[in-house]
Amino acid sequence: MLLDSFDLPRPPRPPAALPWTEERLRHLRRRWKQGARAREIGAELGVSANAVIAKIHRLGIARLSPYGGAPGRRQKLQNIPRAARPQYVRRRAFSLHRVRPAPPLLKAKRYLEYARLDAQIPIAQRRSLLALSEANCRWPVGKPGSPSFFFCGAQVLRNKPYCAAHCARAYLRPRPPRPRDDRVQRSGGGRGGGCPHPQPLPTALRPGGGGQSERAAR
Repeated sequence: MLLDSFDLPRPPRPPAALPWTEERLRHLRRRWKQGARAREIGAELGVSANAVIAKIHRLGIARLSPYGGAPGRRQKLQNIPRAARPQYVRRRAFSLHRVRPAPPLLKAKRYLEYARLDAQIPIAQRRSLLALSEANCRWPVGKPGSPSFFFCGAQVLRNKPYCAAHCARAYLRPRPPRPRDDRVQRSGGGRGGGCPHPQPLPTALRPGGGGQSERAAR
């Protein structure tokens, strides 16, 4: 009763929130994208940090990533299946085969000799691809596609596409077969390919031979 009669001072009312004008919203967007904190922006605009955060969520403003570009969504971790255990593979036996060496290349002197002989082919004998016939040698001379390229054009041998000189280059002579005695000696003699047959042991060195001779002497 007595308190009602006295006129006590009332606490001051909190200041009304400032309206969000276009200028204040531009300032909010710019400072938020620059990476400023909500407390700093609230102090600049005269509002609390909670008001800044609430306004940012309503407007859907996203903060730029420090690495450039728009911020990406957080991806969920996926269960990666375990790798299968390696299966044991049984090794297979293999055998080494002897490979014949490649045929030797033409020596420089022989190549130059062939080039000199091709350069001496008469011009009237030379043929182009369209002028070739079955009776002309088809040995190519020069680089294909160049103006100096031509075919030999000489008379071919019977059942051969080249003349006698170019057949000697194209076809290699077969090597003469080795003598049979030489091959047997290299293989070790016999079909087995091993060592030659051993000589028979003397009677005294055979198993049981020495004991019989001593008993006979007694």
